[in-house]
Order: sequence, then structure tokens, then C-alpha cells
Amino acid sequence: MSRRELNKIRTRAAILDAARIGFARDGVHGTTMEGIAAAAEVSRATLFNYFTGKGEILDLLVTEMQERFYSRISSYWSATGDVAERIRRAFVETGAAMEREAVKLRPVVGYSEMGWNETGVLGRIERLTAAFERLLDTEVEPTPAQAHDRHVVAEMMTGIFVGMVHNWRLDENYPLQERLGEAACWIAAMLRHRA
Repeated sequence: MSRRELNKIRTRAAILDAARIGFARDGVHGTTMEGIAAAAEVSRATLFNYFTGKGEILDLLVTEMQERFYSRISSYWSATGDVAERIRRAFVETGAAMEREAVKLRPVVGYSEMGWNETGVLGRIERLTAAFERLLDTEVEPTPAQAHDRHVVAEMMTGIFVGMVHNWRLDENYPLQERLGEAACWIAAMLRHRA
């Protein structure tokens, strides 16, 4: 990799770090492109060579957050065949990770929620539901009725997860890891009862 390419990577990383810090400290509305440029130690023109505005930076940060989540979900699926354990890990470990990074994640989660009334949200909900549905997979091929039930349970998991993350974003004292853990126990109990 050339020196120029390395400098571009470093500059982009510095801009994103400055934006994360600014959003955490001042909120999305209180953070300006000028403030991000100053914190990243780049000119305003350089910043705009990388990003057209805060929205583009936030879109990237949302995508990064979501991809880390989906990567974690995949690791839980491959780590164990125990469905209840997969659900527990997905909910509890995601809650713990979000609590550890709360200051940086709350503004990004808030921004991601701004688009919930738009048509594009359906794809995000479907992707989340599909990820949770995969956690419910067993090695046994489901009957059509079982496949339908799994999808319904995955939709319930999506609603629970999104609702609890929303509560956590609004209330800095909301015990996300604890509540997601409780929800995972209830979901596991429901699955045992249905079996």
C-alpha cells in the first residue's frame, strides 16, 4: 500500500473518530462539520472530500454498528447448537457491548431510529428478523408449520429487541443487558413450552 493510500485511511479514521467523539459529547445536532474537521485536524475542504455531510458520516457509523451486530449474531449461531443459549448470548452480550459503548452508541442508535417511518426501514426489520430466525434454526428440517412458528418467534424477538434498545437510548439508567437477559429467558421458556 502506498503512503498516499495509508494517509487516506488514517485521515478517514481520524474524521470518523472525531465525529464519534463529537456526537457523544455534543449530540448529533450540536456537532458541526467544522468541529469534526478541527478535531480531526483536517481542513473543512478535506473533510468534504471524504464526506458530503453529517448524514453521510452517521450513515456509515450506523452501518458499522449494524455489521458488528450481525457478525456477532453469526458467531453465536456457529458457536452452539443450543437455541436457548444462542438467544441468551445474542441478547445478553449485545446488551453488554452496547452498555460498554453507551456514550458513543446512543447518538448513532438515535440517528438510526430517525428513519423508522420511512419505507427503507422494512429491509432493516426483515434483516434483523432473518438474523434472529437463523438463531432458531436446528439441524432438523422444519415442517411448514414449524417454519412459520420460527418466523413468528423471530418477529417477536425483533420487536422485543428494538423496543428495549429504544428504551435504553432514551433512559441512560435503563439496564439493557439485564432486560435483554430476562427477555431471552422468557423466549427460551416459551420455546420449551411449545416443543
